[in-house]
Amino acid sequence: MAGLQLRMRDELERRYAELRRQSILMANQAIRSPNTRLALVDNAAYEAFRHWENHPKRRVDWDWPTSWMSWKAQYPKRFESATWHDSRLVGFAMGRPTYHATGLRLDYIEKSPTANEPHLDLTYLAMYAYATLLGATYVKIMNPINDDVRDYYEHKGFKYNRTNNCCIRRIS
Repeated sequence: MAGLQLRMRDELERRYAELRRQSILMANQAIRSPNTRLALVDNAAYEAFRHWENHPKRRVDWDWPTSWMSWKAQYPKRFESATWHDSRLVGFAMGRPTYHATGLRLDYIEKSPTANEPHLDLTYLAMYAYATLLGATYVKIMNPINDDVRDYYEHKGFKYNRTNNCCIRRIS
């Protein structure tokens, strides 16, 4: 039985990895800056993260490499993206579809404390593409870190849901 479950999980990982790759390609086609791109999360992103991991202006203290490994193992349908400007990492994002895949939730997003690029806007391109490929009708950002961040999301077209502490944006 364990072998069957492992094969099923591997098949899910392969199928959704292709959708993740497609969503990143679609998002990159919409980016106007030739020096900015989105990519899947990889070892190069973790190495670049080390440059701002201990920055004094960093707002959160997520250990992306460690968290990512457990997230990756637990959620084969996950969303992931890393934003780059030239060879500098701008930020990370990871999430997953809702249980019935009617939505895509963004659970973690972090921008480098030294980056000026619009990380949320770029991440949203990839989220929108992935959600569309899944057939989802909305995206939501879970647990805004503070009121200023929540207000920023609302300014970007998201509606705050106090009950679930998330910001939701319809895509269809």
